[in-house]
Amino acid sequence: MLAIKFHHLRTLMHRPFLCLAWLQRHNRSLMALLERARDHVNALEKICVLEAQQTAHLLHNVADERSLVHDFPWWQMISCLLCASSVLLVAHSCIDANHFDAKLQSQALDEDAETCLKVFDALSFNSDAARRARDMMKGLKRTRILPRSNYRKFLSSSSNTD
Repeated sequence: MLAIKFHHLRTLMHRPFLCLAWLQRHNRSLMALLERARDHVNALEKICVLEAQQTAHLLHNVADERSLVHDFPWWQMISCLLCASSVLLVAHSCIDANHFDAKLQSQALDEDAETCLKVFDALSFNSDAARRARDMMKGLKRTRILPRSNYRKFLSSSSNTD
């Protein structure tokens, strides 16, 4: 649990950088600043995603659902998993499809998010909070953010229809 908390805190510390350039694309002054610090911002975003993945990877070692419910303080784990899974799902949506390893990144993020969802499923038998978190993350998974590569196409098509 200490390792989960460690990775959770590092995810939270770096979460403001998750998809920051994409989310702030209309803020010209901030975009100018982000452009000058692009490598640094990208590194901080990467830390956020990698720490969320580490949280999910720690759950691969859980032998079965029973050990998860009885051997872990699962009521403390819900907020950590909610953070990790939401970061993984948002990061998946922000992958640049033109990047050379986009498919591998996408697959890894999906697998890690699915690990979190499986843990929520296991915990949901004993916890309304876990059930609600699972439902929220399933909803987020269905409601994907428009990927970066499609955003330009969306803008050009919407400006043509206006």
